[in-house]
Amino acid sequence: MEHLDHFKGLCCLEAAARHKSYTQAAEELHITQAAVSQQLRLLEAHLGIKLFIRRGRSMQPTSRAQQLADTLTAAFGSIGSCWQEIQCQGVPGELNITTTQSFASLILLPNLGQFNRLHPEIKVRVWASSQLEDLQHAEMDIGIRFGDIDAGELYCRHLFDDDTVPLCSSQLAQEQALTHASQLSQCWLIDADDKPGQDWLAWFAAAGITPDTQALNWVRVANLDMALSTALSGHGVFLGSRLMAQQYIRAGTLTAPLPQVLPGGIRYHLLYHAASPKLARIRRFEDWLQALIASLKAQVSA
Repeated sequence: MEHLDHFKGLCCLEAAARHKSYTQAAEELHITQAAVSQQLRLLEAHLGIKLFIRRGRSMQPTSRAQQLADTLTAAFGSIGSCWQEIQCQGVPGELNITTTQSFASLILLPNLGQFNRLHPEIKVRVWASSQLEDLQHAEMDIGIRFGDIDAGELYCRHLFDDDTVPLCSSQLAQEQALTHASQLSQCWLIDADDKPGQDWLAWFAAAGITPDTQALNWVRVANLDMALSTALSGHGVFLGSRLMAQQYIRAGTLTAPLPQVLPGGIRYHLLYHAASPKLARIRRFEDWLQALIASLKAQVSA
């Protein structure tokens, strides 16, 4: 890589050959005309050839100087194009999204076909995990996360808050004739909380009920997906988000039989790095997701 020792001189050669002028080359490179002249003399001494010949007011490159300048122009152009692509990619391309298992299975994946039809040029990959990955240096581009978020340097957009309500299969609601909150103390309570029973006890308190905690029947599961599967099978009631369960409520397989809610139980945010080279396609996804959430909210309110 010996030639890179003369990189400044090569930049001066390329600019001077293009402009046929040391002065214009100096203006482009933000250095003095004397500095351009010095760099070219050093380059001539290193190469052992004459690079420019003065003709009137212009500096004409010799044939070998022009050959080198043409190669440099092409190379600098390739570097510039690559730099631009890295700094700011266009809309077409890949978009990697990391989110929770429940958001992926309940909201994102059931509706992703709609986004694919609107933006077939964007290839979305969804990864489910419980942790927020590095959105600046790793391969993930967007994070969709549950709860209160310490975003740090990331751009953070609030997606929605939703109360949690008892959800169960329509068949179970009919069989048990669920019409009053006190009846749930006799049902199997599906619990996916990391602090077992906490949300259910908070819901009973909000409903004005003090159940016999020793008599409550629990179905302990590891996550919301398992809770949903258990409820759909008719094996109990779980606390969940009506917004996130809309596809099942619309289909009639789940129902929210009681009006009592646990306020503010669900909160989601969208995060990404504002300087991401994929910002154009990130914003396409962000706009689509916001519209989807608005549509789901309207369905919940209807």
